[in-house]
Amino acid sequence: MSKYEISMDVINRFGPFKEFKQDGSIVSVELVNGKVIERVLLIYPNQVFSVQGETQMPFNPKEVVRVFQTEVDLATRTSSSWSFFGV
Repeated sequence: MSKYEISMDVINRFGPFKEFKQDGSIVSVELVNGKVIERVLLIYPNQVFSVQGETQMPFNPKEVVRVFQTEVDLATRTSSSWSFFGV
């Protein structure tokens, strides 16, 4: 598992997620400490590709206990201002 992958167990438990583009979903993640991070670009099926407003990965994917979509996530689209990880 790469440093950008959320466990498939977590993804399968809470997915599938609505896509804004083929194989791309904007989701929120909840970490083991209860912190929620919104507007996470998840590329099918479990690769974190970007987080709005962040230039580096702001969380450890191994700490994700829940993945979900809010109305904000569903209305969000990526733009050139987003930084992409592992590119």
